[in-house]
Amino acid sequence: MNFLQQLADVFKIFLDTFGVTVLVPIVIFILSVSIGVAAKKALRAAVFMAIGLTAFNIILGILWGQLDGVMVAISANVGKTFDVVDIGWPAAAAIVYSNSLGMLYFIIGLAFNLFLYFIKVTDTFQPTDIWNNYYFVVWGIMVQFLTGSFALALSACFFMNMFMLLVADFLAPALQEYYGYQGLTNTCNCTTNISILAGAIRWLFKKLNIRELHWEPTKIQDRLGFFGEPAMIGIIMGTVMGIIAYVNALNVLATWSKILNFALTLAAMLVIYPTVSGMFVKGLIPVSQAMNARMRSGKTKRKIFNIGIDPAVYFGETATLTSGLLLIPILVLTAVILPGNRTIPMADIPAMPFMAIGAVAVFKGNILNTVLTGTIWYSAVHYMVSDTAELFTQMALKAGTTLEAGQTFINSWCVAAQPPLYVIMKCFSADGSLRYVLITVCVAAYVLALWHFKTHRKQWFMFFGASEEYVDQYLNAATTKNA
Repeated sequence: MNFLQQLADVFKIFLDTFGVTVLVPIVIFILSVSIGVAAKKALRAAVFMAIGLTAFNIILGILWGQLDGVMVAISANVGKTFDVVDIGWPAAAAIVYSNSLGMLYFIIGLAFNLFLYFIKVTDTFQPTDIWNNYYFVVWGIMVQFLTGSFALALSACFFMNMFMLLVADFLAPALQEYYGYQGLTNTCNCTTNISILAGAIRWLFKKLNIRELHWEPTKIQDRLGFFGEPAMIGIIMGTVMGIIAYVNALNVLATWSKILNFALTLAAMLVIYPTVSGMFVKGLIPVSQAMNARMRSGKTKRKIFNIGIDPAVYFGETATLTSGLLLIPILVLTAVILPGNRTIPMADIPAMPFMAIGAVAVFKGNILNTVLTGTIWYSAVHYMVSDTAELFTQMALKAGTTLEAGQTFINSWCVAAQPPLYVIMKCFSADGSLRYVLITVCVAAYVLALWHFKTHRKQWFMFFGASEEYVDQYLNAATTKNA
């Protein structure tokens, strides 16, 4: 354990000094060389990924800077005081990686994923997205705070990691079919867990023969022409949100400058982002090609192989960004009107397009269905953020976070927006013998789901949004690779 702690400390120093932008390309380079990619080609891939990550950070920094001002203005218009302040996912990540379990799991989690991958429990190879493990590790730390048991907290992290990888396997074909990035899936709880509800709603619509209204970007563009193009959608969305934010100052010329600048920022995002995503994915092509070659040669005997990737790859797609932006005012409204809610999404609300990705893939870009699902899923999250606020505040204070003036309780709305992880945390931290009964139920449910998935892949892939035609191609390609 002392060795692992020392290794974790080294990782923390490196991470604090260089950040994810440097860490991930290094991982890609090492991974590429280890599976037989030529060093020059591996270096080129790592450089492209570093450039893609840098471009992501620049573009998102500009967008989030604009969104912060809009969100402050919208929230100021609600006329209601909340005692739980949303401090954002970066603060939550800092809290996780200030904890011994958080830094240790950075190493243990990588080894655990490799173990699960090699024994074929999962088809997802995750080392390019290990940073986002904090989305479930934070819930493991909550278990430790509630129970005082490091072993129980670590066990909860292992279980949530397995759950996350299973959902990533479920969703992989739908993500690849809709977004077009073959061989990739997503391993960030922030973006994937909503696909569970999306799949259930999609299944219910079919069973009840409910006629769906199709609001996909291509159909919108076909109907609206120029006004349906991504750039114009950004301008329209930005203008509407700006008017809502600054409704009390529309008679001031400077207000319209803010509104139009925000609208143009959204338009630029929708136009530029796909190019940046392509650059990021370019860094993974050598890894994917090398693994496919190993499977064809028989060196790697497995049918399906997916690389877990950061959700930033999908963020700027038109339906994704549009759905996320539409959800922002809706969730502010539900936060205000829901009785007993103690928080309003603030620092994390710009992350809404990330949080729509899973639903967008399931519904194949149907913005209306995505917004409906997001409204249900994330409105319930308000209560989870409220319920865990005291616990999160204790964790933050122990990690050295200082509450600002006027703050009583804090939480990260985005990180707490995980109903499955909330349930798992409650099971692992229940009182007395009930805890072990609930843990046994969780493990049994996971084993049953895993077994059924392994024996009925096609049905699961289609439940999570992939078309029958695509699933047949996906499984046939996997069989061909293994032949």
